[in-house]
Amino acid sequence: MGVKTAVAVGAASVAVGLVTRVLVRDKHDTDGDGRHPEGWKAVTILGDAAAFSENGYPEPLQRLADVLEIRLDPAPADKGFEVHARLRDGADAKAVLGDEDPDQALRTALRDAKQLIETGEILRATPRPHGHRSTTLLGAVVDKAEDDAKGEGVL
Repeated sequence: MGVKTAVAVGAASVAVGLVTRVLVRDKHDTDGDGRHPEGWKAVTILGDAAAFSENGYPEPLQRLADVLEIRLDPAPADKGFEVHARLRDGADAKAVLGDEDPDQALRTALRDAKQLIETGEILRATPRPHGHRSTTLLGAVVDKAEDDAKGEGVL
């Protein structure tokens, strides 16, 4: 394949992707990143719902438990259970979180609780198990993406 052909195929792929994204967004009236109108955040956990709150909530949610409203629902197709959480109306989140963004703190706590229940530990990408590596330009970009993914989305 020649260079011109490869560039043309790449440009066509990008164009198709952009058109598809616009069509999907128009069809669903959202890009999927919007906040739930009632503030709920949810995570599906593969495991037993009774074990989730047996001795109080898992540690990541425990520190926020005083300002949260939490409900458990069965997941579709018997695939574990869903944990839904939101900040209580009128709760003083600043007293618990300080300057930390409440949405980010809740999202991170839900993800960490999921990992703790499913694997028995909170998984970390850093420090790297293979030791120190020198910082490169592209490595710094990957490190930044990993750091941002913990709170905002999955990498």
